[in-house]
Amino acid sequence: MGKGQNEGGFSEDQLQMYKDCFKLMDINKDGQLDKNDLRGAFDNVGVLMSEGELDGLLGEIGGACTYDNMVKMFQEKMAGDGNDSDDLIVQAFKAYDQEGKIDSKMFTHALMTWETR
Repeated sequence: MGKGQNEGGFSEDQLQMYKDCFKLMDINKDGQLDKNDLRGAFDNVGVLMSEGELDGLLGEIGGACTYDNMVKMFQEKMAGDGNDSDDLIVQAFKAYDQEGKIDSKMFTHALMTWETR
């Protein structure tokens, strides 16, 4: 476990970021994310999601999509083999950084072209 990380492997800053994001996505403020909440979150960043895609995302949680269940799912996914280090991921995003922004078309092309490398 790294410095400042809790037993789940996330730092207090990371957990606070997840909590803040959860609160932003929880449009109806009922403490659970549903399809309408997720659809709104994706719409806000310009991504249209199908009903099946939304169902698939919610299905990954394994129960109600509460803050605690969402963090648990993140912990399980991060604990899996084959995950890249945080530094490598940051470096990958920096490769597409253009004055603090990423060109979505260029980034999408890269993901679609080199996704397995």
